[in-house]
Amino acid sequence: MTNAPQVTEPEKTAIRTQSALTGYLTDQIGLVLDGLTGLREGTDPVHDTRVAIRRTRSTLRIFKRELDPVAGPAFEDELKWFAGVLGDVRDVQVQRHRLRDALDDLPELLVLGPVGSRINLDLRDIEAPARERVSEAMETTRYLDLVTELQRWSAAPPVLPGGTAKRLRATAQKAGAKADRRLKAALKSDDDELLHRARKAAKRARYANELLQLDRSTKNAKRNIKHYKQIQSVLGDMQDTVVARTMLRQLGAAAGTTPGENGFTFGLLYAREEQLARQCRQAVAAL
Repeated sequence: MTNAPQVTEPEKTAIRTQSALTGYLTDQIGLVLDGLTGLREGTDPVHDTRVAIRRTRSTLRIFKRELDPVAGPAFEDELKWFAGVLGDVRDVQVQRHRLRDALDDLPELLVLGPVGSRINLDLRDIEAPARERVSEAMETTRYLDLVTELQRWSAAPPVLPGGTAKRLRATAQKAGAKADRRLKAALKSDDDELLHRARKAAKRARYANELLQLDRSTKNAKRNIKHYKQIQSVLGDMQDTVVARTMLRQLGAAAGTTPGENGFTFGLLYAREEQLARQCRQAVAAL
């Protein structure tokens, strides 16, 4: 009777590393597919679907050395396309809750005119065509091809053999260093777009460390996840103020030229968003 060949410790590590990457990808792609099913069935998993797409795209980009180089780039482009379609709907959802809460916090004396109705009606006019674009996108050949690709990746992610925990750590550390550089550069500037880019880099660093935590390849993964999640959260609030200020300018301009309305309350809300933006900048600098 021939003894089975012994698996060496490096081989065990490589198997575990490949399993962690495969598992992370299949988990996220499964969540994307669940979200697409939910959209078809009339539920509203826009946020959760976009988060799963972001995690998938981040993994494809950061750990591209571990994946079939032919398979990844086109797949990421298509995921980016559909995430963008969903993004228009998500922006309205976020701002509706944000502006309603801000309006509720104002003393009644400072709410001049039908401000709540103006917010609801104008955002509804933005949301309706955005949702229609989602429905139209889901009827295209491009979307059907994306679903087919998602199913193919879910069944067999093209993860290359031979990956090592050391290489995963180095890749994640590189993503973290890039996030740190972008944040440092953004804080020296008044450019909101640089802060937005820093936020995206922080998200990628966070997701990379989530994978490391699955692989159990570094003791710092949990701490790094918390750190970059904090940066992501504060910069996310900052980005929400950017979108809110744009919307409030439009709402205030429309109210200011409509009989029975005026732009006073919208100006107050705009000033509130500016103050929140300054606070966010201070908070992220402290991190």
